[in-house]
Amino acid sequence: MSPRRPTTTHDLAELVNAYGRRITPALVDQQHGSAVASALGIWLLLAACASGARGEDRKELEEVLGCLAEEAAQHLRAFFDAPPSALQSGLALWVDERDMVPALLEWVATLPAQLETGGVPSQAEADDWTDRHTLGLIERFPLDITPLTRLVLTSVLATKVSWERSFEVVPAVDHLPASSPWRAEVTGVLLDEEPEALTMLASTEAAGVVAVHFAQASEDLAVVSVSADPDIVPGKVLMAAYEVADLCRRDALGSIACSLFDLSEGPGHSWNIVEQEVPSREDGGREEHITSAVLVAWSTESQWDLLTSASFGVPPALATLIRLIGPSVLGDVTKAVQVAKAAFSATGFEAAAVTTEALARFTTAPPRGRGLRRTARLCFDHPYAAVALAGSATDFQRARAGHADLYCLPLFSAWVQEPQEPDRSGGA
Repeated sequence: MSPRRPTTTHDLAELVNAYGRRITPALVDQQHGSAVASALGIWLLLAACASGARGEDRKELEEVLGCLAEEAAQHLRAFFDAPPSALQSGLALWVDERDMVPALLEWVATLPAQLETGGVPSQAEADDWTDRHTLGLIERFPLDITPLTRLVLTSVLATKVSWERSFEVVPAVDHLPASSPWRAEVTGVLLDEEPEALTMLASTEAAGVVAVHFAQASEDLAVVSVSADPDIVPGKVLMAAYEVADLCRRDALGSIACSLFDLSEGPGHSWNIVEQEVPSREDGGREEHITSAVLVAWSTESQWDLLTSASFGVPPALATLIRLIGPSVLGDVTKAVQVAKAAFSATGFEAAAVTTEALARFTTAPPRGRGLRRTARLCFDHPYAAVALAGSATDFQRARAGHADLYCLPLFSAWVQEPQEPDRSGGA
């Protein structure tokens, strides 16, 4: 049965949110402790390939993208015409001059005007391009460039922002519960004594009741952190983070907010509720307030093999690229990876992702079969998910009708499993 072709029009934020949920299980399968990824970076490459795809490859890409190829192309052009102001972005296509055929050139003409094109660079040139376009966060291009490389299509995203209000660095021993092994991992944690209005306890479909914290940057970006019961598997917590982001985009986050009076007094998995008698306008009056939030500083980097699961939707994109330039006589080696890096500190957030699809000629027979891969999940008592969203402080406060087009566009997602010692000098 052919994949169902989407027929309705969607916002880019909605499409990327859905794609992020789609690929979360595949990312978790490759995860080793803390991790970071950008669903947006992959989606943009697939959208670029969709405009050149035909037949079943086009239908499969449309199913993965969540929209028709024509709509994906419109979103791609609109994104690069006016990306989120807090984000540096880029799209590049490097092709061996022998493969600059008419079909490829016709496809290139449909891509955003911001596309950088040229011959296949040297490794040093590709590394330099990566360093410049990721604000120095990623220094090396994620794939080896060799004389056999025929085509490279890559997207890059990067951001460095500062919080509107810096966190206070406080002793971990005073602010983490005695049961937490993180007390032995770090001496300092991050304290927010004036949480944003969207900081709350919420009941999610994916992970039950979770703690939600919003950190707003001075630039148009916010990071939402979601902490669930430690027994909930990472994939479901990340799903809950996307769920919160989607509801925030639709100004419906209040629909899952939990009253503190609906939960038991005392400690929960990510909170402590204290009840006390206070003066009230009338007997039986109730008031509630999130007084503070404690998080950890963290940093992580990841490399993802995008060919390990069909969920990523990369095979039809690579098949499209091969069709556009024609297969080599002995066949082609295909690769698709993403390298991502992020850090959350007392003063701000920074992240970058380079996503790449590449074709190279075989020199002999095709490579051997698949090898072994070992995975391990580090065991801490309180890992949590984080998603960086495009949006200004006023975006997160006003009615849906006033939001910018890219409001709540998921930029990066992260699984925070190992806390990091805060840099008391203020660095990320």
